[in-house]
Amino acid sequence: MRVEEIPEMAATAAKTVPVMMPYITAFFMPRQAGDRPDVVPKEAVNFAFIGQFAESKQPDCIFTIEYSTRTAMEAVYELLGVERGVPEVFNSTYDIRSLLHTLNRVRDGQGIALPGPEILRKLLMNKLDETVIGELLENAHLIAK
Repeated sequence: MRVEEIPEMAATAAKTVPVMMPYITAFFMPRQAGDRPDVVPKEAVNFAFIGQFAESKQPDCIFTIEYSTRTAMEAVYELLGVERGVPEVFNSTYDIRSLLHTLNRVRDGQGIALPGPEILRKLLMNKLDETVIGELLENAHLIAK
């Protein structure tokens, strides 16, 4: 394809189907499998559905940019026969490291000040130093040694 062919191809070869945007509440409506079309429907060879209203193979929340990107990757890889997997969803919901780093951000980067007498604080800190919990809290900048 040459650059001078682009206007002709855009005018005659590209097809766009205008549709209405869904209401913002559509994200929060109850749904079940099959309510949305698969990214690449069965036996499709030259089209795909991408975005937040297509059914991805990855378990993810539709209300993210990553979901839209992931559906586009699925479409390209499947339609072009690319032998590459779509990156997995990072399951930060149950990752204690992510939760502790988030806690640090919520506290504006401030560590946790342990209440009570100094002797109890030192005793607790010594106990934490011997555990993985202490290491996790230190890595999240919630406590200092």
